[in-house]
Amino acid sequence: MAMPHYESETYKQDLAVFRIRKLNAPWREITHLGERKVLPRHHELGNPEGETFFFLNRGSLRLSCIAEDGQERVVMIMEEGVIFGEITFMHKSSVHFHSLRTLSECEVFIFPNTLLDDVGFCLQYPHLILNLVRSLGVKAGAFFSQIYDSNLLDARGQICRMLSHIWREQGKAEAVNPDLSQIDMANILGIHRSSVCRVIRELRDEGVIGRFSKTRLEVLDPETLMEHGEMLCILPSE
Repeated sequence: MAMPHYESETYKQDLAVFRIRKLNAPWREITHLGERKVLPRHHELGNPEGETFFFLNRGSLRLSCIAEDGQERVVMIMEEGVIFGEITFMHKSSVHFHSLRTLSECEVFIFPNTLLDDVGFCLQYPHLILNLVRSLGVKAGAFFSQIYDSNLLDARGQICRMLSHIWREQGKAEAVNPDLSQIDMANILGIHRSSVCRVIRELRDEGVIGRFSKTRLEVLDPETLMEHGEMLCILPSE
């Protein structure tokens, strides 16, 4: 059986967060095997136990990692046509906590995780299993990219990379609407708010950026901004 055709853009890096959609669209053909449920906006799924996995048929979800001190970092936005909860079934951890919160009203189909162990199901729907393997690879790549940014870029590098991304995505105008506050940036990047404020202040003093608010970002020296966003944090030799 031939693999189904995929749309050209099923995932992309949006700021420091990966956004995926329609990555598992072929699974719509078996929604009749699942339990349909509608989740309201801002619904918290918490840390699922791995007894079920989900197909998001409509709406969007935010996946965050939760540190021991309660700090939250947003790592992925999932939109329609995406499976979630399958990694918890395949990889169990009692110390790694995450949160799934709906960003809009969501329609999901809930499947028992035993489906993924059912040889008969795998033989009947081999294209869905191949699709699931492919999507796990995409997610692994997204997580690796974020680990790379977190460990090889210092706070300044991460912030400059995010600001330059916003600037490029919005047409490279001198003033753009980031729709992102400094607090939002701190949560997304997993950087303390005081560090974000310090870097933003330094960039203003250096003339790299001007005003930065949730509705307005002024980029005065885009070349320097992009240069800092690509600079790796090199540890000094002892």
